[in-house]
Amino acid sequence: MGMVLLSDVSGTQITFTDQTGSYMFNYAGGSHSLIVTPTKSGYSFSPQSIGFVSSGSVSGNQTASFTGTPSSSPPPGQVPILLTQENSLRALALDSVTMMSEPFPITGTHNFSADQRTRVSFFVMNLELGAGETSTVITAQAENSLGQTFPMPLEYFGTVPNFEWLKQVVVKLPDQIANSVEVRVSLSVRGTTGNKVIVKVKP
Repeated sequence: MGMVLLSDVSGTQITFTDQTGSYMFNYAGGSHSLIVTPTKSGYSFSPQSIGFVSSGSVSGNQTASFTGTPSSSPPPGQVPILLTQENSLRALALDSVTMMSEPFPITGTHNFSADQRTRVSFFVMNLELGAGETSTVITAQAENSLGQTFPMPLEYFGTVPNFEWLKQVVVKLPDQIANSVEVRVSLSVRGTTGNKVIVKVKP
């Protein structure tokens, strides 16, 4: 079972449970908010996540226990978690064709589309579709420094091969963010929005 630690300062950290269901995160830092979320395909968890709040660093042993139940449908209020680079709020994202990291151009010649627009792959945990659902329940958006948001058309959603706990989404970068330098990207599923990750862009 996968476990993800979400920090509002240092991004995401992933670990896995052992045969006894135990897991451990090592954390030291100045975050004000830490959220632990379990994820496994075909299961729902109670609680869905557990948060820790601190004005400095979380110290000592902090325990978060979860109970998993086989389920054919995702729980209400499921919160998608976009993964970040290590110890950062920067997105774990790649150009879907060149596999290069940021900054991403809005348009370019190294892609397979007639519109020459860049497609970017993001990686996400805690996002499952229910029976009969399609990726239309997922939306992506980019927010610039002025707080303006722009939809990012979702072109692909699927499981990363050999990593059933990890999902991939591919979005098309919108023209409106070309001069933003960097934006905050988030995913929403069934109206529930997850964390925001930073992405650098260039004209």
